[in-house]
Amino acid sequence: MIGKRGIRSLAQFLELQNADVLRFLLDKHHLQTSELLDAIEYRSGVLNALVTSLESGSEAKIVSLLNEIARTRWDLRYRVSPEYRYDERIADLEACLQLDGYILANTLTPIDPSVIGAPPLEDDLTRELLASGLPSATDVTRKLSDSVDAFRASTPNYNASLNDARVALQALATDIANVRLATNHGTFDPTKWGSVIAYLRDTGFVTLEEEKGLVGVFGFVSPGSHRPIGFSELEFARLGRSLVTGMCWFLVKRFVLNRMLTPNSQIVVGRERREACFVRGF
Repeated sequence: MIGKRGIRSLAQFLELQNADVLRFLLDKHHLQTSELLDAIEYRSGVLNALVTSLESGSEAKIVSLLNEIARTRWDLRYRVSPEYRYDERIADLEACLQLDGYILANTLTPIDPSVIGAPPLEDDLTRELLASGLPSATDVTRKLSDSVDAFRASTPNYNASLNDARVALQALATDIANVRLATNHGTFDPTKWGSVIAYLRDTGFVTLEEEKGLVGVFGFVSPGSHRPIGFSELEFARLGRSLVTGMCWFLVKRFVLNRMLTPNSQIVVGRERREACFVRGF
């Protein structure tokens, strides 16, 4: 499914077109509304009206529109002056769609066909974070947004994108560990990822296998990690961000579920101590 970011980027792209082309495109794909027609006629509030219209449309209609944009991109480019405005907006749209799991080339192609129709994980993560009550939820969301901005920049900085994602993951885990200090024994070093994750396992928040998964993803996107053979920088950054987003979503969902339960029935996993299995100072 195309996420909120992709919808807004699509609206910015469409706003470049003249009124006749815009009306025809949206009518052809059954995405017109009376409010949008009024906005186009008076050229007032068109961007907001486009977002509202696109968000109310079905995924099939959005995909149909994007497929036409992919097939006729040069015709649409010819109609925009100066053409660099088109180039900037189509580049942003392509980057946003990549973050949603799609490639816009000669057609709109899902990177992972198994997730077609599923809401973008990053949209779910943002909602869960802001509703979690975690002290640093806004800061974590901001770092994830910084990661997106670096990925979407006119000159993309994929290293910065991965670094911001890694910082967000560490900040979230540390925040959860700090909250758990109030009801659990033990200590941890908040500056060391391995210490934070070991504490979460030691206090029953994650299992040993879950700890390994978190540590593995953190290492995968950390500075100094080598890009796997056969991956472009863009592909590796997209994969790394996807893995980090998934782990952040896992942590916040586990935190919210524990908070919903009474203290006597909290989820406790892997409480037994196996100090030799801890990954410290990672």
